Amino acid sequence: MPLDEAGTAAEIHTPVNAAEALLMRLKQNGVDYLFANAGTDFAPVIEGYAAQATNDAPMPVALAIPHETAAVAMAHGYYLVTGRPQAVMVHVNVGLANSICGLINAASDQIPLFMMSGRTPLTEFGRLGSRMTPIQYGQEMRDQSGMVREVTKWDYELRYPEQTTTLVDRGIAIAMTEPRGPVFLSLPREPLAEAWPDEFAVDVPLQSVPSRTQPDPDAVAKAAVMLAAARNPLIIAQRSDPEGRLSDALATLAESAAIPVIENQALHNNLPTAHPMHGGYDVGPWLGEADVIVVVQSQVPWLQRSQKLAEGAKVIHVGTDPLFQSLPVRSFQNDLAIAGDAAATLTALAGALVGNVPGRDARAIAINKRTDARRAEAVTRALEGDGSPMTPAFVSKCISDILGDDGVVFSELGVNPGPMNLKGPNRFFSTPFSGGLGWGMPAALGAALADRDRLSVACIGDGSYMFANPVACHQVAEAQELPLLTVVMNNGIWNAVRRAARNVYPDGQAIRMNTLPITSLEPMPDFCKIAEASRAHAERVEIGTDLPAALERAVQVIRTEKRQAFIEVRVAIPN
Repeated sequence: MPLDEAGTAAEIHTPVNAAEALLMRLKQNGVDYLFANAGTDFAPVIEGYAAQATNDAPMPVALAIPHETAAVAMAHGYYLVTGRPQAVMVHVNVGLANSICGLINAASDQIPLFMMSGRTPLTEFGRLGSRMTPIQYGQEMRDQSGMVREVTKWDYELRYPEQTTTLVDRGIAIAMTEPRGPVFLSLPREPLAEAWPDEFAVDVPLQSVPSRTQPDPDAVAKAAVMLAAARNPLIIAQRSDPEGRLSDALATLAESAAIPVIENQALHNNLPTAHPMHGGYDVGPWLGEADVIVVVQSQVPWLQRSQKLAEGAKVIHVGTDPLFQSLPVRSFQNDLAIAGDAAATLTALAGALVGNVPGRDARAIAINKRTDARRAEAVTRALEGDGSPMTPAFVSKCISDILGDDGVVFSELGVNPGPMNLKGPNRFFSTPFSGGLGWGMPAALGAALADRDRLSVACIGDGSYMFANPVACHQVAEAQELPLLTVVMNNGIWNAVRRAARNVYPDGQAIRMNTLPITSLEPMPDFCKIAEASRAHAERVEIGTDLPAALERAVQVIRTEKRQAFIEVRVAIPN
């Protein structure tokens, strides 16, 4: 039995049914919120929350989210800024189907999400949770969990009420074990509604997350020898960790050994923009010069179709799963793979290199000059794009100017981090490589939920905004009083589709056309009216010189009125 603050045995509420035990156990495992899109299968869960009014049992705060895609992405964004896994529950197979795109994103981004769905009742009569409506026949599936098995680390279906707490414990522990990722629990209504057995306590989780794996010292020593002999070493990093441990380790190694860090196609930024070893977000200018490359937690460190290594270059891959074993095809050169906690590995490497980096000072000066010049050029080019339509780089620079020291931006085909000044790690988050659109806005909502006083910005393309189910997202922002700033870059087309067609067929027929087939979004809806329907402050900006003031007005609304703001900007179509 757990102890209270005075050190005496604390009274533990005995749940009435398995659903109530489920909610209590989620909270005991550190889950703050249940992002829920409910259906008929939620009756026991709703009863469990209703009972809380009389028993005061700790449970996650339940949030009604009007679309499943938004629910999953909010949990995703919440984790990115807190490091705490959250839970999502949706309605049987149809709700789960709407969630799959978000789960694909979570799996790609290694997000530890506890996903649940109801399951249509197993029985036709005789039990409290048995079928009551015709729809419960139409929603029957032979293997509902099979819908998400390929994108989850673990899945199971609840059979008996007393399994509930141990299944939550196991699911959370597996989700949080590196490499992290989503798990899934299917919840038929009958066991969820059954009475909780008195002999099973709901007090302390029974499973813990395994300790971080440590790198092989011999492999670290071998990597240190390779780096010490390198004339032009390079680090490529693509994702961070919510705690910032990897950022600290990267900065230490980069500074001590004078190695530029390229955050190529960054999913989460690691280094502050002004760090002297930050080489930017494009590996292209650096890759062909490097003789030893350290690839850190990077799923796609470069594009093999168009980017080549220098002859004789060696590549070291570092991470908890340096081979990314879930990917069937991934053939990047790999001369040394060091499995283990990435921050621990880089810290060990830095220690092994102390006093053993010939030419370190001269290299550091050269890299610093190069990075300063790159940043200055990126800002200069961005400021030239303040016309009508404005450039995405100009919009990115303007958003950077309002972020302050701790603001965060979620980009989905939106900002370009090149001209931005990011003050620390985990200030910039981009769409997972899975590319499930509709992620950016609700992920930023999740960050705003985690800290309403920290500026959270969603900068997304016009198509991504429509994919986000914006009516649902704006409703959540108003209902939960989340002061989100949404910036939509409107160029009227699916530019990713247009760009792919032009790149695959550079001499084809489509490249000669002004508007390519299946790319136009015209006529465009009035996005501002969609936001205004949920009482958001909304503006449309056509000329770049008007954008800084519009952003300042939006931030003022967020700071003083504690409500959401929306800005639509007209941008040029990039090549």
